[in-house]
Amino acid sequence: MEITDLQIIPCQNHPLCRAVCKATLDHTLTIDAICIMERKKGITVKFPESVTFTDAEKQKDMSNRILATFVINHCVE
Repeated sequence: MEITDLQIIPCQNHPLCRAVCKATLDHTLTIDAICIMERKKGITVKFPESVTFTDAEKQKDMSNRILATFVINHCVE
């Protein structure tokens, strides 16, 4: 499945949350409340607990795409 739409909204009222995302996959499935979190080891993606990946590589690919879009659009170093 490919991300066909990705909305990233900066989060300013939570100390660890940098942004909240909404991803649409293949124009058919939408995942809300994906968080981009600031951690000691860097910025990470946290999916809602109700989202379960059966393929760790797909989860990594999706996380990388979300982070890349966040970095490009929000000028994060």
